[in-house]
Amino acid sequence: MNARLFLTLGLLGILLQSTGCAGLSGFARRTGPAYEAEVQSWQQIIQEKGGNGMWLVNRGYRLGDDIVATATGSAFPHSAILDHENGVVIEALWPGNVVTPLDQFLALSHRVALVQPEGWTPEAGDAALAKARSQLGKKYDFGGILGLPGSNRWYCSELATWCWDRPADRLGPWHVIHPRRLLKMGTVVFDSGSRDGVPDAPSPAPSAAAPALPAESAPAPAPPCCIPPATDCGQ
Repeated sequence: MNARLFLTLGLLGILLQSTGCAGLSGFARRTGPAYEAEVQSWQQIIQEKGGNGMWLVNRGYRLGDDIVATATGSAFPHSAILDHENGVVIEALWPGNVVTPLDQFLALSHRVALVQPEGWTPEAGDAALAKARSQLGKKYDFGGILGLPGSNRWYCSELATWCWDRPADRLGPWHVIHPRRLLKMGTVVFDSGSRDGVPDAPSPAPSAAAPALPAESAPAPAPPCCIPPATDCGQ
């Protein structure tokens, strides 16, 4: 066996042993009518449960997802900010910060989780979304993913946390904000699990309360209890 090939395979084996199997899930894109129906069910649930400024953390089919997932052994190598009202997401990609239609983002997802950041309210979500939109067109922070952040540049989870006033853009590899950390910085409202061709069922609608009986059919109140007067048994 060629020595270079042997060395490459050995290093790959060490990498896979150290990262585990989670990073390997999602390399092969699963397509077809069943998977399309499944993705449509994800979108329906996100439209039902989502709100402006919430996070979508996913395992996508882009090259960047493959690299980060394999290097870190993570099932969630990417994140985006949800613009619920307009049906789009704002995400930091290698070309820069862009707006992506929600259906396109989900079509490129092998797995996705909807996270409600801690402290989320509709008003706070609107403010976070406005901050994300203010950074559209900014360049990708390649140095930031190694702990060497650049000013006015963003990687995906750095942008997502900055919008919510979390510490970001800090020097040092220990300050790199991995997308999977977002799941612990809020409440996971929905997790699709890996694509399996089975649509996810939305939460059942709350059952309607039993209608009140009309006044004329309501049972008449029981008459008050009548206790006869005591009698003197000696008379």
